[in-house]
Amino acid sequence: MRARIEFFRVAFGTYQTGQMMDAPKVQSIADAIYNAPRFDLHWHLVNAIDRTWEQVIYMGLMCVERQLTLGGTIDVTADANQIKITATSERPTVAHPGWERLTSDLDELPAPADVQFHLLPNIAGAYGFAVEFNHRETLTTLTFRRG
Repeated sequence: MRARIEFFRVAFGTYQTGQMMDAPKVQSIADAIYNAPRFDLHWHLVNAIDRTWEQVIYMGLMCVERQLTLGGTIDVTADANQIKITATSERPTVAHPGWERLTSDLDELPAPADVQFHLLPNIAGAYGFAVEFNHRETLTTLTFRRG
């Protein structure tokens, strides 16, 4: 329960660039939620990351979770200029309609369960990330590049 509260505090909080977070701590918070029977989460982060990067990762994980309705495998990687979240499902899926919010301004507000799709491009953009999304049957890739 505590990890879930910490996860949402980070995902929906406000941060300044330069606040660093230890990679194992970032992973342990997300593991408490996403290493469950439905998901198999793999982290490829070893160094401390900026708290703003952590926020973008957590928001991205919430979007990917909505895509993987039947569960699947999630890989998170990061280097100096990008974050990449790759999600694989065992069965083909149709792209979640919320992904449209990454590339276009939709006038209507999202359903409460999909608010992360609305917030993600704004948060990523505020921290200088360009967001790229790709979905093909069983593979969903979400990439954040520093521009």
